[in-house]
Amino acid sequence: MTRSALLCASGIGDGLLMMIVAHHLKKCRLNPTIFHDGAEDLSLLFEDHIFKRHLPLEELESYDTVIVENDNSKRAWDLFRLRDQGKMGHVRFIFPTPSKNFKEGDFLFNSTLPVATNLANACAALLGSPHSKENDLTLPNGEHQKYSKRVVIHPTSNDPKRNWGKKQFLELAKLIEMEGYSPVFCVSPSERIEWEELGIELPLFANLKELAAYIYESGFLIGNDSGLGHLASNLGIETLTISGNPKRVRLWRPDWSLGKVVTIPFPLPNFKGINFRMRENHWQKFIPVKRSFKAFMELTHESRSHLL
Repeated sequence: MTRSALLCASGIGDGLLMMIVAHHLKKCRLNPTIFHDGAEDLSLLFEDHIFKRHLPLEELESYDTVIVENDNSKRAWDLFRLRDQGKMGHVRFIFPTPSKNFKEGDFLFNSTLPVATNLANACAALLGSPHSKENDLTLPNGEHQKYSKRVVIHPTSNDPKRNWGKKQFLELAKLIEMEGYSPVFCVSPSERIEWEELGIELPLFANLKELAAYIYESGFLIGNDSGLGHLASNLGIETLTISGNPKRVRLWRPDWSLGKVVTIPFPLPNFKGINFRMRENHWQKFIPVKRSFKAFMELTHESRSHLL
């Protein structure tokens, strides 16, 4: 039996996106095993696939095809070295950005297209598979957008420097509520202590599957550049993404369903010589609440237009 291995970067968003590749591997009868740090969580969302945590690299030799999302981790660099030594010739890399380690048979993203579209293109190029962003996500049992006025707000991410301000999210929630929407905040259990005393609705979920079911019945999701935006879009929920990095968010924006992005109106510098990283540490000041609110209202109007 032909077997393939798919190695993903650590983020849940990366896992969701790379499941596009898993779908195509399965369609090509390459029987994929998906390796991801959050294997247990992802397995709840993709019931027809096999997940494992990352394994010793020498065990990859038993697979016929190995596809790796380059994340510049030690694991990736070890695989580059082994491939250069002629020991891992069956390993192919998908590169989100240009790399000196690119070789014939790898795939480099087009930076003007979202990741999901790039991955569909990669599968067409590497596997000869028909173009599709399908990733076999198991849809929840509930009613899609049952609570169409409910807006899930995800104000955090794995990188605090990517987060819009807490006060800004709270102000945005108030403006949305005044328009008849029901904002609900969603944070991880470890982050709840920072949000519990703010008088906001803050449901608790036992696992990623419960959270997905909740998002599936909601109308919209607003958040930073993070994995939940991809999950919502994958579930057919419209998204608003707030980001201080126009170049990154152009590539990593949600790409399954209708969505809008709010980012800084002009490039901000990082003055590394004097250790003043304006772009990294102060971008939030350049995205006012009113602009994000305007973008959300535009999203709701576009959403209604799609239904007509």
